[in-house]
Amino acid sequence: MARKVNLLRSSIDKSSYFWTKICGVCHPGGGPGEFDRKGNRYDEFAKDSRNHVESCGDNFLDGDYYKSNWAQSGVSEADCFVCHLEGYDWKARALALRGGFFAEAATVGAGWYRDLETSEPPVSSLPPQAVSFQIDYSRTAIADPGNLATAIIKEVPDENCWNCHVMPDRMKRGRTWNGESDVHKAKGLSCTYCHPAGEDHEIAKGDVLIGSVRDDLDNSMKSCAQCHLEGADSRAPKAKHHFPALHLERMSCETCHIPYKDNPAVVALDNATSGSTVRYSTNDFLSNDPLDPAHHHNDLPKTRWYPALVKYKGKIKPVDPMQVIWWGDWDRNSRRVIPIFLWRIRGLTGASPENRFSITNANLLEVLEGSNQAINTWEEIKMYLLALSEAKDKFGCPLVCHTPVLVKGGMIYYLENGQLHRAPIPVGEGGFRCCEPFDLSHNIVNGEVSLGAKGCTDCHTRPSPFFNRKILIDPAGPDGKPIYREAWEILGYSEKRLEALTRKIRK
Repeated sequence: MARKVNLLRSSIDKSSYFWTKICGVCHPGGGPGEFDRKGNRYDEFAKDSRNHVESCGDNFLDGDYYKSNWAQSGVSEADCFVCHLEGYDWKARALALRGGFFAEAATVGAGWYRDLETSEPPVSSLPPQAVSFQIDYSRTAIADPGNLATAIIKEVPDENCWNCHVMPDRMKRGRTWNGESDVHKAKGLSCTYCHPAGEDHEIAKGDVLIGSVRDDLDNSMKSCAQCHLEGADSRAPKAKHHFPALHLERMSCETCHIPYKDNPAVVALDNATSGSTVRYSTNDFLSNDPLDPAHHHNDLPKTRWYPALVKYKGKIKPVDPMQVIWWGDWDRNSRRVIPIFLWRIRGLTGASPENRFSITNANLLEVLEGSNQAINTWEEIKMYLLALSEAKDKFGCPLVCHTPVLVKGGMIYYLENGQLHRAPIPVGEGGFRCCEPFDLSHNIVNGEVSLGAKGCTDCHTRPSPFFNRKILIDPAGPDGKPIYREAWEILGYSEKRLEALTRKIRK
């Protein structure tokens, strides 16, 4: 997100207006979709001539008003219907928001519209948007505006939760929500059963590994152990485990009860090669054989993949080990690696021809124009870093202020005295160097198919599908081939400890 105050156009990436238009489709409105960072309502502030806000203008490089059109779009007010109206037309609301019809979006979502026309946006990577429609309160297929009390529901249906969660959760976690993929859904439990909220709308949540949304609510929902071991829910079956209690102390319940995923997830994001995001699926790098990503078992679903394993707060947890590749500006004094905005990288690579700057180095031009695959060889990385150190964006500002780096496979690649070097990426407390770990907490299987159901040899054998599981570390090494590490390495076990853990177990 762009800062509120900016001194240069080059400092601005996504404005609050862009966020509301594109990202706001998965948010119920209000907050940053309605008020700027000083508490002003966007449309009222923009319409006040004393504030000199121009439609789609630079507007003093204010991150809340840069290239915005608040006076015409209105604001995205809090929309209670997103959750509390059964059959809510979420897709139509999304089209209205993307088209810049912020004030009308909630009305469209309630179904009170007709003749909605769409078009592809000017940027091909963005989804369709509404260009015109008519508000029509006679449309009552979803709700009768004259008798709303009968349409508003207190218990939020799963479909309304899933409207917003389906896209990010499938992408980051391969999550599905049906009776075939989750034992809780099969038993009739709804989203709000585990994630309840009171009149304050503080929705109970767990504790995700990455992200900082409402950390103050972490662990406000009941855990697996509280329901199934400690009796916090009288309807929950009491779990019976026939293994040492040490496992429950060192492993999360999800580790055994999410032994695999059958829905593909994004396992690598390449933001470096062209400056436009290229997504790679688990199908591209993993297989239904945890020990060999190149081998497939014919008797298992082809899309099946096995989670990576990391330690979080002392316990082993399953995650999607997403690898993200990006260019950054390394400030060694502060130990920060600051990402370079993708629009600036697109200018360098030529992905945005109108923004491309002049490159005079012949070898670099050859690399830039000939690279349609991931940047992986040391020569390619070196040429790109040289380009970043020399280049300026369309506003004439240097792309980097410190040291240009490539972040890839838990390492930073940088130039020093004309030579390419690499070092482990600096991470803060609780950080993960191996990947961006999107934790897995849904799609729970019952005890009959969980890890350990067949005995100790599910994990404690050689080779072990648990400890020797292959985990993607880098989608393309110097030779263009993916690099994997085994779970025991990421979990911090020594070879001696691995040998003890995988010693043959007698049945």
